[in-house]
Amino acid sequence: MRIKMCRKLLVALSFSAALISCDDGRIYPETVVSSEGKTVVLEGVLDGLDSWTSSYRVSIAGFEGADDEYASVSKVISGSDVIDGKVNVELSGIKENVTLVRLCILDRLRKHIVTFSEVDVSKATEVVKMDVGTIDISMFNAVQQAFFNTTCANCHGASNRAAAGLYLTEGKSYEALVDVDSKKVEGKKLVETNNANNSVLHMVLNQQTVEGISMDHRDLVSEKNEMTILPLIDSWINNGAKER
Repeated sequence: MRIKMCRKLLVALSFSAALISCDDGRIYPETVVSSEGKTVVLEGVLDGLDSWTSSYRVSIAGFEGADDEYASVSKVISGSDVIDGKVNVELSGIKENVTLVRLCILDRLRKHIVTFSEVDVSKATEVVKMDVGTIDISMFNAVQQAFFNTTCANCHGASNRAAAGLYLTEGKSYEALVDVDSKKVEGKKLVETNNANNSVLHMVLNQQTVEGISMDHRDLVSEKNEMTILPLIDSWINNGAKER
C-alpha cells in the first residue's frame, strides 16, 4: 500500500515539474505582439520646453476622441529627454480605444490645455513614428495658438485694421503687449511682467471694469477658455511673460 502511494506521489511530482518547465516561456515564439497596446515614438526639436511652470506638463498623450478633455495615457517630456538638442520619447501601452496621440500641454490632472501636433492612431497596428520637426512649444506660443489666433486676431490685426491699434496677430502680439503702456488705462501696462492682476490684458479678459475701455469682451471668454486658457495666460505673465 505504501509503495503504491509513493508511486502516485512521484507521478504527481513529475507532472507538476513538467507543467513548470512548460511555463518558463521557452516554448513561445521569439516575436510576440505586446498585449499592452500600440506604441508611438515622438521625435523633434522642441523650442521652449523649459518655459513651462510646474503646474503644466509638456506631454505625449493619447485621447479617445478629438473632444476628450482628459488624456487616457500620457508621458511627460522633460529636459532629460533632450539629446543633442533633439527629443526622442516613446509612449507605449496605447489601448485600442485611443484614436489620437498628441504633443500637447496637460495640467496636473492630465486635462488637455493646448495641442501642438497630433497623429491619428485609430488604424495603426504597430509602432507609429511622430516626427514633429522643429516646433515652438513655449508658453507664449501656446497662448498665441490657443487664444490670440482663434479668438482675438479677427479684430486685432487679421483684417485691414487693429482695434485700438493693438495687434494680436502672430509675430506682432508679443511686442505689442509685454511692458507696453496702455493707451486706454493711465498708469498701467497691457502686460506687466510678473504681475498678471495688474495687467490690462488680465483685467479685460476677466471681465473687470476697466476705466477707458468700454467694449465688453465677455463673448470672447467661453467656459473652456475660462477654465484653461485664462489661467494659462496668468501663469505666463506671472512667470516672466517670456517670448520663449
